[in-house]
Amino acid sequence: MKRISWLLNGLFLLVLLILNPFKSSAIDWDNEGKFDAIIIPIDSIKKYDSTSFWRFVGRTRLNVNTILLSYWADGGESTLTGAGSIDLTAIYKKGNIKFENNLRSTIGVQVFQYSNTKKTDDKFDFSSVFGIQFSEKWYYSLNANFNTQYFKGYNYPNDSVVVSDFMAPAYLTISLGLEYKPLKNLSLYASPLAGKITIVNNQQLADEGKYGVVPAVKDSTGLVLIPGQRRKSELGFSVIAKYQGKINKSIDVNSKLTLYNNYFDPIKSNRWNIDIDWENWFDITINQFFVANVYFHVIYDHNIKIPVFDVVEGTRIKTGETIHTQIKQSFGLGIAFKF
Repeated sequence: MKRISWLLNGLFLLVLLILNPFKSSAIDWDNEGKFDAIIIPIDSIKKYDSTSFWRFVGRTRLNVNTILLSYWADGGESTLTGAGSIDLTAIYKKGNIKFENNLRSTIGVQVFQYSNTKKTDDKFDFSSVFGIQFSEKWYYSLNANFNTQYFKGYNYPNDSVVVSDFMAPAYLTISLGLEYKPLKNLSLYASPLAGKITIVNNQQLADEGKYGVVPAVKDSTGLVLIPGQRRKSELGFSVIAKYQGKINKSIDVNSKLTLYNNYFDPIKSNRWNIDIDWENWFDITINQFFVANVYFHVIYDHNIKIPVFDVVEGTRIKTGETIHTQIKQSFGLGIAFKF
């Protein structure tokens, strides 16, 4: 792992030196040989227009951040952090028929010189919408969405406790409703018939009752008598609001808000709860060389328990679980390549 870490550091440094004619603005060297940071977003957008009724739009991005320390007296550890994402959209439009498909996928890792590699981002999200237009701004709409992750997630800094896995969790939502498009870039969708299936395809996590599935029945010694269920089915009300456009000529925004309410939660008091999933992407063009990328994600789901920790003598110790709002945010600033 040490050799791989140094090889990746050297590779990304070489690529930067070859591609960047403005080296002094991208690399900050000091007289101690410390290489502070490099962030290189590579952002490409390509549209394919044809005489057919299909339109394809793609976006890719790669963010790289590396810190190289050599005999650094203040301590620290050389690291390489990278995150790559792809956003593909295929739209079919003919007459009053509309068929939209979108795939978003992200992988992010952090490689340390001495410590174990950590996952920083991991996402697979596919959505499909079939609509029939019945008035100028209204559609009958069938909406499907599936999302999960690729790799195991751990209870960092403890990398021996698995908290998530491929298809654990995974969410499949299929709904039938109405879509309203008051503006070209704004879509509002509501469904009174939204079926949602939560999948926890990891028996250990299912036995623990993670992500809202029914946990295992155990005896007093912890022996599993009845395994935990790997599936949870819900029927409820869904609202999806999407906006994709420009705030001004320099700022592109893509925002998606999803709300879900379960009609038949076994705990009646939970039937008033609303699950919230709100994602925001901002691409800010600074000039012809530099671009800033901002990502903000908020999740609230009463079926997901968040661990609570106390720090005792410098060590994080789990003291319980709670329901809480989850927030993820990231910021990247660097050189963009568009083609």
